[in-house]
Amino acid sequence: MPYIGEQVNNVKQNTGLYTPNEILQLEKDGHWGGSLELIAEDTCTGKTTIEFTSIKENAYDTHFIEFIGLESASNMYNEIQVSNDGGSSYENANYDRSVQYMSATTSGTFGENRFDGTDRFSLLGFGLAGSPISNNVYLHNLGNANLFTHLTSRSTPSDQWVYFGSQMYLVAETINALKIFNNAAATWTAGVVKLYGVKK
Repeated sequence: MPYIGEQVNNVKQNTGLYTPNEILQLEKDGHWGGSLELIAEDTCTGKTTIEFTSIKENAYDTHFIEFIGLESASNMYNEIQVSNDGGSSYENANYDRSVQYMSATTSGTFGENRFDGTDRFSLLGFGLAGSPISNNVYLHNLGNANLFTHLTSRSTPSDQWVYFGSQMYLVAETINALKIFNNAAATWTAGVVKLYGVKK
């Protein structure tokens, strides 16, 4: 039986049953829960660092960052630091991580990478020199000064390994800027990074 009461944030009159066409239209209009709003994007070519300083932290509980085909002339993996002052400085302590990995080509190769008190979010998933690496990252609670920021990620590097796990920044404060870089301090030769807000 469909829900027939008053629906919160309902922008289209409905008894609780939506057709596929209605759902597609609501997603396109940005009214369907889970829809993504593109906040910012940057092309990586020729850069070693990208900063997002207008992240709409007050509008979204969850942000999504899409790393698409980042490459450099060095072996590298991508990393993130957070800022509480609009990007004037970035926090370099109090990050914890627990990441699992497995090989898509080497039978039975599994493991985990755990560290306390590191200086950044490490997205792991080693990209070989000249080969692309992609990451999907969800960041939660950036705008909530009463909660820790935490991150979940999945990495698909070119060397047939998969990395997935969670990380946390262990200071409860408002995060309003993000810095993206790589562990080799290498200049990227290709790739795009996109920042989205996830609608409730």
